[in-house]
Amino acid sequence: MPAVKTVIRSVRILKFLVAKRKFKETLRPYDVKDVIEQYSAGHLDMLGRIKSLQARVDQIVGRSPGDRKAREKGDKGPSDTEAADEISMMGRVVKVEKQVQSIEHKLDVLLGFYSRCLRSGTSASLGTVQVPLLDPDITSDYHSPVDHEDISVSAQTLSISRSVSTNMD
Repeated sequence: MPAVKTVIRSVRILKFLVAKRKFKETLRPYDVKDVIEQYSAGHLDMLGRIKSLQARVDQIVGRSPGDRKAREKGDKGPSDTEAADEISMMGRVVKVEKQVQSIEHKLDVLLGFYSRCLRSGTSASLGTVQVPLLDPDITSDYHSPVDHEDISVSAQTLSISRSVSTNMD
């Protein structure tokens, strides 16, 4: 038994000496050089993250890198807003809104055309009514595969085919 007690005491003494060494290491003053290196590394990492976040915000808002530099300097120079609109999320949203408005206008014109045809009474008059041409300024940058001239030709073909089909009945 005395051998076991001796082993236990020696293990406890070793644990005490290890703890004492760790305690002395914590009391030792920090090396200023290491602290400055760690601080500057953390600072550079933070600046990199801020820069990437700023780039993402600029892309969403629609500012180009040149605009940001001018904004930091306080200059108000000429900027190419069309190029910024193509890139930014806001520019894309505005473009889609313009396309939706154009489609709504076209739909209103077509509904008016359809209601005039219904008021005239017969389905045969659908082909004889002149199809209204849409103003190209109102349309968006989407171009239909069917030209306006093709629409009027197809309307004439429709009236011919309807008149032939009514004669066959």
